[in-house]
Parts: sequence; C-alpha cells; structure tokens
Amino acid sequence: MVEFGPIQMIALGFPELDKLKGEVLKEIFRLSEAKIVRVIGLLAIVKDAKGNIESAQITELSDEERMKLGAGVGALIGLGAAGKKGAMAGAKVGAEAVAQKEFGLSQEEVMEIAKDIPKGTAAGLLLVEHLWAKKLKELVIKQDGVVLGQGFISPVALVALGAELAEGAKVAEKVKMK
Repeated sequence: MVEFGPIQMIALGFPELDKLKGEVLKEIFRLSEAKIVRVIGLLAIVKDAKGNIESAQITELSDEERMKLGAGVGALIGLGAAGKKGAMAGAKVGAEAVAQKEFGLSQEEVMEIAKDIPKGTAAGLLLVEHLWAKKLKELVIKQDGVVLGQGFISPVALVALGAELAEGAKVAEKVKMK
C-alpha cells in the first residue's frame, strides 16, 4: 500500500477580514473528519489594519509521518538535482527540516511571508493529502501508470476558454464566407 495519497498545495487570500467567520476552517475539518482529505499542513496568517500579524499552523501528521514525508520530498528534490547521491542527501535534509519546523517554515520565515500581505487581509497555505485517491494512486502505480496532467478548472479559465472559442468561431465564419 502507498504511504501517502496525492498531495496538493492550495494558496488562499482573503481581502476582507470582517468576512472571515470560520466557515473555511470548519469545512476543512469536516473533510478531514470524513476521511476525504488529511491536513498535512495549514498555515494561516492574519494582518490587521494596523499591521499586527498573527499566525497559526496545524498538521494532522504524527512526528514519524512528518519525518517520512520530509525525507520523501527531500529525496525527490535531491534526485532531480543530483541523481541517486542527491536523493540520499535530500532525504536526510528533508527529514531534518521537518523535525525542526512546522509546515517546513520557521516562525521567522512565516513573518517574512507576512510582510508581503496587505494590512487588513489574511492568507492561508493548505497542504492536503487526498485520502479518497489513495487506492487509485496505488492501482495506477501498480500498472506503471503516470499522471500526465492535473489541476483545477477555475471560472476564470472557463471564461478565457469561451473567449477563445468565440474568436475561433469568428475566424471559421470568415473562412467559410470566402
């Protein structure tokens, strides 16, 4: 069985603090309790109108799971950078990094990120494991399958697609008239 399901990072921005009522967190926790996702890391940063910063980090991983994930991520980065030797070094560095920090970020690094957030806003980084897809991942790997693409289809992308299709229809109509 695979150790982890597919992992996704989602960056969120909230331009109006007064609209934050906790519903997003409640939904994340509901999805977690339903075993649909597992929160690998959640970093929330709030900067009030005066520029005061508050942050919180949570994870559902045990220390052992965090070490395994950190080692795996480090090994993959090291493999890409320097082959097998890089993978060995990367695994060690990755495991050590998560042992020292939550979400892979120190409090100093969190504050550095927070400097770029406008006053009166909030931001969140969410790293989730898709538990619902764990068996699917296992079966794909077993059959030597690979992911060829992935992503969210956003409303903005659909609007852009519609504009491209309309432009294509205009060009086709012109060609047809000739």
